Amino acid sequence: MDFVISEELRMIQSTLRKLVDQDIRPRLAGLDPDAIELPEKDKQQLREKVKKLGMQAMGAPLEYGGGGVGTLGLCLAAEELAKHRLGSYRPTLGAFCGHFAGEAPGNLLFCNAEQRERYLLPVIRLEKESCFALTEPDAGTDTANIRTSAVREGDHWILNGEKRFITGGDAADFAMVFAVTDKKLKAKGGITCFLVDKETPGFKMARLIPVIRPWYPAELVFTDCVVPAENVLGEVGQGFEMIQAWLGQNRMLYSANVVGTADESLKLAVDYANVRQTFGQPLSSRQAIQWMIADSAVELYAARLLVYSCAWKMENKVGGDLRMEVSMVKLFATEMVGRVVDRAIQVHGGMGVTKELPLERWYREPRIKRIGEGTSEIHRQVISRGIIRGFYPYNPFEKVS
Repeated sequence: MDFVISEELRMIQSTLRKLVDQDIRPRLAGLDPDAIELPEKDKQQLREKVKKLGMQAMGAPLEYGGGGVGTLGLCLAAEELAKHRLGSYRPTLGAFCGHFAGEAPGNLLFCNAEQRERYLLPVIRLEKESCFALTEPDAGTDTANIRTSAVREGDHWILNGEKRFITGGDAADFAMVFAVTDKKLKAKGGITCFLVDKETPGFKMARLIPVIRPWYPAELVFTDCVVPAENVLGEVGQGFEMIQAWLGQNRMLYSANVVGTADESLKLAVDYANVRQTFGQPLSSRQAIQWMIADSAVELYAARLLVYSCAWKMENKVGGDLRMEVSMVKLFATEMVGRVVDRAIQVHGGMGVTKELPLERWYREPRIKRIGEGTSEIHRQVISRGIIRGFYPYNPFEKVS
């Protein structure tokens, strides 16, 4: 087994680490602790820097002007780009994604030639923003039972329904909306994805939903929304397949992101424990503190290995169906980060809950990630169901017979 990260990916990792240290953190100094984005001037400067570094749209295919970086490389990027105050609120590449990097959601790769010019390439060039409109009031984790409907009428589809907790729904120029086109088939060919422009009649961003973090998701409403037939993304009935493809990689980036948050939290705890004096001795000499640091280091190490291993398999198309393994990664990583940040706050004492440090924000924001991209409970169900049915070995390095 070879766990060595390639030199090319190490260079990406090192470059992004320098970007965070030298170009992002200094720009955060004067911002409100709960700010969700940089000033436009700073974003523009970072866009130019990213272009010069050759890292714009890292995950997009080379033929579309992207970097062609695979899943493991994107996970390394998501980890590094989580290591600043704003880095934990985005589900993929932290504040890097969608703000000054031009990353395109994987589902847009289903675009045909005409759609590519109208949607995919403008996103890569930072001319448009998109959102993924799937979750509904009665269908969160249970994506197969969405109720938003789409009925064909001539050369148009009529959409009716409601989407809730849509990340970036307020700023998106268009939405990728999943709707039921065949109530009998549903997930087995009855769900379709539509590209819906924000100015489309019948499409409304109803409200922002206040949540535990400062960046609020949106509620989108579709009332007799008329969408041209040419705005079907992919094929009619292909929507559930797209959902599964998107969720797999996005859960990996989600998990890599929290590994970065946990890593930075542990570093802050160690640095503070080494300089803080209590009763004439450094805090790091206290056994209680040492055990907190040790437990955090072990959990972080395990989570990082889970992410890297699964990302490598996904990128190299080995290991067959990785849905169970992705569930293991997402479950462990998103629960791990809460424990590590909590310990880091405890090590800092009163300073840990002030807004002078990012820890109190990181305590709130990763809490969402035990719900988003599938709840911890549904991932436990996926894992246990597969093992009980004999679909997954207890040792993932053994060959399945």
